[in-house]
Amino acid sequence: MIKHTRTAIISILIASSFSIAGTSATIADSKLPDPATAGFSEKLYRLDCGHALANDESVWTPGENVGKSIEFSSTCWLIKRGSEWVLWDTGVPQAAVNDPKGWSTLPKLIVYHLDKTITGQLADIGLKINDITYVVLSHTHGDHIGNVGLFPDSKIVMQRVEHSWIYSPDGTNDNVNQLKALARTLMGKPKYLQLVDGDTDLFGDGSLTLVSTPGHTPGSQSLMIHLKNSGFIILSGDVVHLEKNFEKNIVPSLNTDKAASIASMDKVRRMIGTYHAKLFINHDKAQEDMLKLLPAFYD
Repeated sequence: MIKHTRTAIISILIASSFSIAGTSATIADSKLPDPATAGFSEKLYRLDCGHALANDESVWTPGENVGKSIEFSSTCWLIKRGSEWVLWDTGVPQAAVNDPKGWSTLPKLIVYHLDKTITGQLADIGLKINDITYVVLSHTHGDHIGNVGLFPDSKIVMQRVEHSWIYSPDGTNDNVNQLKALARTLMGKPKYLQLVDGDTDLFGDGSLTLVSTPGHTPGSQSLMIHLKNSGFIILSGDVVHLEKNFEKNIVPSLNTDKAASIASMDKVRRMIGTYHAKLFINHDKAQEDMLKLLPAFYD
């Protein structure tokens, strides 16, 4: 049972606000699974994929907290489904482990630090790199794709529009342009690249569903897992960075599309109502620190 998370309380409140008609519409209008017949994944593990210190919170909360520093978590997740292992995001490059200088996507704004490697954490539960069948990417910012190159034989799964975007012409936001350039370097040319379009049931049984949530980047996605004892859990990707942003529809200035960001947050709220789901917010350090960490797991 999942306990002691503020988001679990929010889940209950949101769920109670949706009617049966709203539930039916949510399912009928997309490729999302029927909650009554969805299959199950077996285990969900949280991996420590870094933590960051940013020097201006207002980038994520425009108009508020200007010049105030903020610490973010950086989380990867590992899902077991039968004989398949699925890794959700790959975090900060593990070459940065224990480097006091840290590593950065935007050095003037944020610095990431890494205390554990992905390979070491996988080894803690008896896994090797080549045991990972799928690496599913929420989006292509460097703190989410820093270790894609460690998985040459895994299927790398991402939204088609996201892949196209990082190779598109630069726009007017220099920070966004810099993030795209870094993404092209870190992604490289995966041998087994699987591009998907919109909501995608990865195994065709509702046990693990990729959820299109654009706005942070054009091809951002979230991930919904169905577990026998814990129910439905939605991993946010970067559809939202902080719980208060989710509550107030606050859109970070680095997001590529404000309207799409708000629409995606609303989609996640509807899903919380439909599936009575818990939302785990990747960068909300206060929440993530309260969740189980590998080798503990949710089932």
